[in-house]
Amino acid sequence: MSEPDFTSGPHRVDQPHPELSTALTDLLGRVTVAGGATGFTATTELETITGVVENVIGDLSVRPKRRHMLTSGQAHALAGAVVLRPGELPVRQHHAEIEWLLVDPDVQGRGLGATLLDAAVSHAQALGLAQLSLTTRSGQELEEFYADRGWTERGRWPGALRVGDDDQRDQVWFTREV
Repeated sequence: MSEPDFTSGPHRVDQPHPELSTALTDLLGRVTVAGGATGFTATTELETITGVVENVIGDLSVRPKRRHMLTSGQAHALAGAVVLRPGELPVRQHHAEIEWLLVDPDVQGRGLGATLLDAAVSHAQALGLAQLSLTTRSGQELEEFYADRGWTERGRWPGALRVGDDDQRDQVWFTREV
């Protein structure tokens, strides 16, 4: 992605654009290859990523929504996205999980991740939610990123994530009241 002049968004995705699946798959691929904590590895087959993305996009279209997405764009490309999944069971309907917080590697360090995270918190409030949670992996200074934005580390599972043959990371859980 070339260096664009501005970023638009975050925008709430109410009705997925026909090209959103391709744009999100592309963004996930760029973030994954750059080492981002997406749940995929750089060797994950494109078909696997595409299948997961299509399920997420499908969940944006059903009523009630099973997922919510906010996006930001630059120069007609998806520069970032955040995906929330509200709890479905009665005892979890006050809660949502942030499944993905994605920022294109070419625009990282400009505050887009923090902007999307703040927008996700605001969106959760608008939905009437009281709590958010997320998991991430150790080794990328993400713990500090989330802690600086009001998130509380609740636990970690040492070596739970295998991101390479000889690269295992801790899975770290965070929560935040909204």
